[in-house]
Amino acid sequence: MSPEPVPTPDHLEESPPEADLPALVYDGDCAFCQRCADWIAARLPAGVSVMASQEADLAGLGLSPHQAAGAAWWIDAEGAQHRGHRAIAKSLRACGGPWSRLGRLLTVPGISLLAAAVYELIARNRHRLGCRNCFKKTQRGGPALS
Repeated sequence: MSPEPVPTPDHLEESPPEADLPALVYDGDCAFCQRCADWIAARLPAGVSVMASQEADLAGLGLSPHQAAGAAWWIDAEGAQHRGHRAIAKSLRACGGPWSRLGRLLTVPGISLLAAAVYELIARNRHRLGCRNCFKKTQRGGPALS
């Protein structure tokens, strides 16, 4: 006769799993963002999470849905948040090799300002880069405009 299963408290069943850090969080509704996330995920070492904001425990990461829809975020092992071009720079640095050097370059004063401007330009125009979901959000005045 096998022992009866031990019931678990309800709060344990309902709480989402904690994210493994570091993590890159991106807008999973955006086809352009998804392609970029797939590219970086293939180069990141094991143990680094790449997750769509729609599947992530945003509150646990300290992000709002609006923040997550408007930009990519890198949450480091200590829980510090890095938005936009800095998230991309941190992701590239985590890849190692030549990508790490490119990530460092994106944070050099002067170049960082240019990288931030380019990132924001791309973020505002994702709908023009083949993302139908972003086009729909833009028509509604949603997060693709942020």
